[in-house]
Order: sequence, then C-alpha cells, then structure tokens
Amino acid sequence: MKKNQYLLMKKDHEQKINKFSQFFAFSDSQFNEGLKELNTTKENIISTGYGGFIKKDDKDAYIEMFKKMSDEEDILFLDEKVLFDAFYYELGNHEYAYTHEDEDTLNSLGFESWEKLTEFQKVIFEKAKNKYLNSQEW
Repeated sequence: MKKNQYLLMKKDHEQKINKFSQFFAFSDSQFNEGLKELNTTKENIISTGYGGFIKKDDKDAYIEMFKKMSDEEDILFLDEKVLFDAFYYELGNHEYAYTHEDEDTLNSLGFESWEKLTEFQKVIFEKAKNKYLNSQEW
C-alpha cells in the first residue's frame, strides 16, 4: 500500500519549520528568553506573525523555505490521489462533519475559495467530502 504522500510532505514541512532558527513568545519573559536562544537583540529580529520571531538576516531564507514548500504542494496537488488524501485528511482535521464549512478545509491547504478551485479540484474535493461524510458514525 502506497504511503500517504500528503502526510509525508506535511511531516517534512513541519520538520523544516521546526529546524529553522526562530522562537515564539507570548509574554515578555518568553520574548527575552527567545532573544537569548537566538543570541540576538530586539533590534535584530522581525515578527513572522502569530507570536513568531526570526533574525532579520534570516528573512530571505525564511521566505524561500515557505516558497519551496508551497511549490512542492502545488506539484503534489496535481496528483489526484495526493489531492484527495489532502482534502480527506483536512476535512477531518477541521471537523467538517460538524461545521460543514468548506472554506476551513480549503484555506488550510492554501486554496482561497471554492470558486477559485479548478474543475479537477472541485471534483476531487466533492469525492473526498462524500467519502469523509459517509465514513462518519451518526
């Protein structure tokens, strides 16, 4: 049985992000500890959003890392099985059986909206959604 390529990619991306020199802070003490961990000062960091910080000098590498990951997703999502597995996994991850919110699942995969999906993507999404809903115990 072929491994779930979406989950393998997701794990690989998570490992790359975790290895990147950064910290997260939600209090002054966490912020100061993060500065020590990166051996830098407040003037030499920038926010990545959601409480994350990196060195200013690492900005280009950070952007490049996410661009490469996005490009990898774009290529993998051309494969019907990978796209189906991604939709199916994220439907569960975003509790679609309760919410029936397509946008939560689509946004988590970098898709802007249902209207912006290609016909191929719409067909695969509907197949994944039907399988997911049919797999739920009511």
